[in-house]
Amino acid sequence: MKPELQNHAERFVEAQKTISKVQPLLSMYAYPICAEMFAQRGIEPDYKKLKKCERILIKKAGLFSDFSGTSALLIISLLSMSEDPEAMYDRLKDARDLVRRYFPAVPDYVALAAIALNEEPDQSRWEEIARHGADIYNGLKKKHRILTSGGDILFSLILARCDGERKNGTETAKFCAEQLADLQLDQKTLQSVCRILVLSDGEAEEKCDRFRRLYELLKDRGRKYGKEYQIPMLALAAMLPEDVEQIAEDIIDVDNFLSKEDMYKGIVPKYSKTVRLMHAAMVVAGCGGVSENLYIAMEITLWMLFDVLFI
Repeated sequence: MKPELQNHAERFVEAQKTISKVQPLLSMYAYPICAEMFAQRGIEPDYKKLKKCERILIKKAGLFSDFSGTSALLIISLLSMSEDPEAMYDRLKDARDLVRRYFPAVPDYVALAAIALNEEPDQSRWEEIARHGADIYNGLKKKHRILTSGGDILFSLILARCDGERKNGTETAKFCAEQLADLQLDQKTLQSVCRILVLSDGEAEEKCDRFRRLYELLKDRGRKYGKEYQIPMLALAAMLPEDVEQIAEDIIDVDNFLSKEDMYKGIVPKYSKTVRLMHAAMVVAGCGGVSENLYIAMEITLWMLFDVLFI
């Protein structure tokens, strides 16, 4: 396995162990998502600081707020990555207020949308982004009222942040959905995959081909990749600049590495082989991001996992 992948995988595993101690009764699927955020940033989670940030969140937001529930662990993780957690909370609160102002009342998505807006470092641009994102969202809702979901709030905010070439993102997403229809993914999963493909660089047809090719390569190597919430992460890995064959090899290498860790082995492992393979794709994607657009796509994929698994 490549040294950089080895290091990233080790950080990912150790981060899970630390994070799981902060809120031990939380769904186990939340830990790897937050762990990858730490690994991707090259930050080692600090248990004491995480607990401090948990107290800050409870003090400032209360137990029943937009930042409570499963998304609380994501908020706590982000606060702990900041040199000034209280100032970071204030930024997230400001972002939340803008989301509430411009988007419909979909409470479960408010925290994720606030995080998406907060990713724009220039706070003076937030209102412009929120306003533009609301226009995109309303356009989606007008065209596809039945299919529009709360996840489209996140997608619209990200599109509003991206460069001009993605102004036709909805048309690209529709094209990708048509190209991948034969995979027989459920509607929510297909939507998530198409969002990732839109946010990544390259021609739509080529991106669809790379995604399909990576799925088939893993299948040919005896790796059964899940076709539900796991799929968007594979789409993200397929967008890396390396050859698809190399990406497949990297995922298999990381999968072999994870299979030796306690949480992935034994008679009744904490995670199934299918979930382990998704985590391997997550590590590869997180380690290989080189462009701003790919980084944004990585972030939204992690948030979409929260969307699919918990909301």
